[in-house]
Amino acid sequence: MRWRFDEMRNERGVSLLEIMVAMAIFGIGLVVAVRTLPESNAKTTQSRNRSIAVNLAQEGIEELMGRPFNHADLTAGAHADPENPIRNHFARQWEVTDATPVAGMKMISVSVSFPTSGEDSVATLRTFKTMRQ
Repeated sequence: MRWRFDEMRNERGVSLLEIMVAMAIFGIGLVVAVRTLPESNAKTTQSRNRSIAVNLAQEGIEELMGRPFNHADLTAGAHADPENPIRNHFARQWEVTDATPVAGMKMISVSVSFPTSGEDSVATLRTFKTMRQ
């Protein structure tokens, strides 16, 4: 059996140039993936902290709503949470405003702050409490 040059040419394997192009594309993809990892981790951490802060604020609202209208924790002014659930990372405080929006009501704002590199580092929830609740 004779081999002709044209037949060998059609049955060739992968050339060195094709391998180099594939490695370059893979390398570029790898560099892009590695460069986005730190930013992705930071966003994930910030999102997790925001979720925890909102949950802590909601818990604070529920605790305050369960107290009587004239309770010491519901006096007008700013209050720091002495039983802050996660002290080293989150700080919970609340503010009570009397006669807002009408007499016989109190506006309660619970804020939870947490350290972050961005500006969005406080979660605040507001509610109203009446004498009848």
